[in-house]
Amino acid sequence: MSRPKTPVPLVDKIAQAFKAVGKLPRRGVNKTRRYPYTYASDVLEAVRLELFNRGVLICPVESPAEYKDIGPSISGEIITECRLIVTYHFQDATSKLDPPIVVNGAGRDVEEKSVYKAQTGAQKALLKRFGLMAEEVDDPEWDGTQAPAGETLDDAAPMRTPRKEQPLAAYQIENIREAMRNTGKTDAQLSQAVASIGHAAQLEDTKKKYFKELFKWASDGRGTVAPPKPQAVPAQPALPLRAAPPVEMRIGNKTVEFQPKDKPYAI
Repeated sequence: MSRPKTPVPLVDKIAQAFKAVGKLPRRGVNKTRRYPYTYASDVLEAVRLELFNRGVLICPVESPAEYKDIGPSISGEIITECRLIVTYHFQDATSKLDPPIVVNGAGRDVEEKSVYKAQTGAQKALLKRFGLMAEEVDDPEWDGTQAPAGETLDDAAPMRTPRKEQPLAAYQIENIREAMRNTGKTDAQLSQAVASIGHAAQLEDTKKKYFKELFKWASDGRGTVAPPKPQAVPAQPALPLRAAPPVEMRIGNKTVEFQPKDKPYAI
C-alpha cells in the first residue's frame, strides 16, 4: 500500500512557481534609445503558467478606476491619468494566501488607454514585490540619462522623448515658412539650411531644439515671431439724436434746467 502524499503548503507552491520562471527573453525595444526590455505581461503569463501547473490560481480584483486630467500634451490633446488599486488573491484547493497582495497602478495617455497602462503598472508592481522584475532603471533615483548595462524598462512606464528631441510642431513650421516668405528665401535654400542646421532631410523631421536657429536664418537674424498686424477699426457713421425735452433739476430752492444735446455724435 502506497503512502499518501504529503500536501504541499500554498506558500511553498508559490515560491516554487516563482523560482521556476527564471530569466525571460526581452521582446520589447525602446524606440528612442534602442535597448531591449521585458514586458510585464510576459513575466506575469510565465508566473501564471507555473502556478497553474501546481494547482494555484491568481485572481486580480480591481477597485473602481479614478481618472484625472493632467493637462494638454504638446500637440494639444488632454492627458488623462488613471489610478487603480488591485488586490491579487492566491489560492489552491484548500487555502488562500493571507493577506492578499495589494498594489497600486497608474497610467497616463492622451487616448482611452490610460486604464490599460494602469493595469500593466499594477502587474509590474506585483512582480517587483516578489523580485521578478527588480530592475535598476525602475528606481525613482535614476535620472534616465543612460540605460544601465543589462537593465531594462518595462512597458508600463516607457521613457518619454525629451521635448527638444521631438520634431517641430506645426506652428513652428508655419513660423519658419512665414519668415521665409517675408525674406524671399526659397525651398532650395531651406533644404540646405535644414541639412546644415537641423541635420535632417526635411523641415518636418527637424527637432525642436533647432527651431530658434532655423527661424533666425529664415527671418534674416530677427529671431522672433512678428506680432500680428493691428487692423484698423472701420469708420462709424454719425448717429443722429432724437429731440428730447429739457431736464429740470431742483437744487435747494433753485430750479435748474438742462437742454439735451441735439447735434449728431460719432462712436
